[in-house]
Amino acid sequence: MRSLWLIARREFAAYWTSPVAYVVFAVFLIITGLFFFGSLSGFVNASTRSGGQGVDVNQQVIRPYLNSVSVILLFILPLVSMRLLAEEKRQGTLEILLTTPLSEASLVGGKYLASLGLFAVLLLAPAAHTAVLFVFGNPEWSQVLTGFLGLFLTGAAYLSLGLFLSGVTQNQVVAAVLAFALFLGLWLAYSLGQFAQGVLAAVLTAVSFTGHFHNFARGILDTSDLIFYLSLISAGLFGAVQAVLSTRWKS
Repeated sequence: MRSLWLIARREFAAYWTSPVAYVVFAVFLIITGLFFFGSLSGFVNASTRSGGQGVDVNQQVIRPYLNSVSVILLFILPLVSMRLLAEEKRQGTLEILLTTPLSEASLVGGKYLASLGLFAVLLLAPAAHTAVLFVFGNPEWSQVLTGFLGLFLTGAAYLSLGLFLSGVTQNQVVAAVLAFALFLGLWLAYSLGQFAQGVLAAVLTAVSFTGHFHNFARGILDTSDLIFYLSLISAGLFGAVQAVLSTRWKS
C-alpha cells in the first residue's frame, strides 16, 4: 500500500512539472465556461419570456451543462491517460521499476490514482459553475449530486480504459488516439442502438456511456448504472496490470 501511494504522489507531481496539466486544465476551463454561459443565457432568455413560470433550472441549465461536460471529457481525458504507461515504456524506465519489489498492481493503482487526482482538480471548474446557480436560485441538490457522481464515474472509467491502452503501446499519441476512438465508440453506441433491433439494439444500448450517464444527470441512481461503470473500471485496471505483466515477461 505504501508503494502505491508513493507512485501516486510521484505521478501526480509529474503532471504539474510538465505543460500537460496546465494545457488540459486551461482548455477544459475555457470550453466548460463557454458551455455554461450558453446554457445560462438560454435559461435567462426563457425565464424572461415566460415571466419565470414553468422554468426549471435543473432541466434547462444543469442537465444540459453536465451532458456537455461529459462529452468534453471524451477529448480531454485521453490527454491525461496517454502518458501513464506509454512514456515509461518509451524511456525504458518501466523495466527498471519492475526490477524493484514494486508489484504490478501497485504500479497500475498508483498511476490510476494520480490520474483520478488530476481529474478531480478538473471537476472543480464545473463545480464552481454549478455553485453559482445556488447563489441566485434553488436547484435540486439530489440531481446535482447524482450528476456529478455520474461525471466522476464516467471520467474514472475513461481513465481506467485509457491507462490500459497506454500500456499496450510506447507512443503517447497512439495511446491518446486509441483511447479517444474507444470512448467515442462507447458513447455513440447508444445512438446506433436506436437504429438497430432485437439483441443488437439491447447490447449497443447496454455498453454505451450515454444512457447510463443520462440517468445520473436526471437524478436517477440505478444499481445497473453503478455496476456498468465499476465493471469498466475493473476491466481497464485488470487489462493495465496484464500489460505491465507482459512487459515483465518480455524483459
